[in-house]
Amino acid sequence: MTPSNFEPPYIVLPTTQHTHTIIALHGRGSQGPEFADELFEQATSSGHSLQQAFSSTKWVFPSSQERYSTVFQEELDEWFDIYSLTDPATREELQIEGIRDSVESLRGIVSDEARIVGPERVVLMGLSQGCAIGLMTLLASEFKIAGFVGLNGWLPFRKQVGESTGKGALAEFFGSKLNVELPERTSSVRDTPIFLAHCVDDEIIDIELGRQARDALGSLGMSIVWKEEKEGGHLGMLNTSGLDTIATFLRDWGILDRQIC
Repeated sequence: MTPSNFEPPYIVLPTTQHTHTIIALHGRGSQGPEFADELFEQATSSGHSLQQAFSSTKWVFPSSQERYSTVFQEELDEWFDIYSLTDPATREELQIEGIRDSVESLRGIVSDEARIVGPERVVLMGLSQGCAIGLMTLLASEFKIAGFVGLNGWLPFRKQVGESTGKGALAEFFGSKLNVELPERTSSVRDTPIFLAHCVDDEIIDIELGRQARDALGSLGMSIVWKEEKEGGHLGMLNTSGLDTIATFLRDWGILDRQIC
């Protein structure tokens, strides 16, 4: 279920029997349909787009709200306001409202898709700010899902999340800081496999922020595969080499049945 103040997600239906769902989250300044075009524009080395390569997969592309940007002093399509991409911890209070609203919306979409195919067949992925809000959604989710794919992103409130290692500490952080109530867990979200990739020459989100996200999630005991691409820039994971890496991860971890190689 999507709250009324969010647009319904853009849906790309599977071309064969529906077995899995990937919920793909766009970056700042984009929208769901635009991200779908970017993701499917390039082909893997097999000559197939990800949509063709995983033909039994339903692709769900949610869109963020328009929010006022404190830095740019105008309305932007973004999951949450942020003062600095160099140091996301600067004026963190600006992020709270957007993270809360976006997490609530995205949790509903994850739950809807889990009811259709089962949580073990739902993948959450995101690029840039989509990775950031996707990680917060994962941590606030009700259950373990098939996996998370994060591309050239970071982890909001990294220090606080990384220190939330004790029993109930993560729920306390989400509740007291973000006003997000964590549901009673049916399975541990910390068992969800995570793949994080970042281009070393990313000109927008420094790779060090990706490394910090990896380390913070690792401190929670989460299973993470980390990959650094030497070049490609901020959108480098959407080129052929990056798509090959994503497809390999999905297959090797058994998240998706391979349809076309």
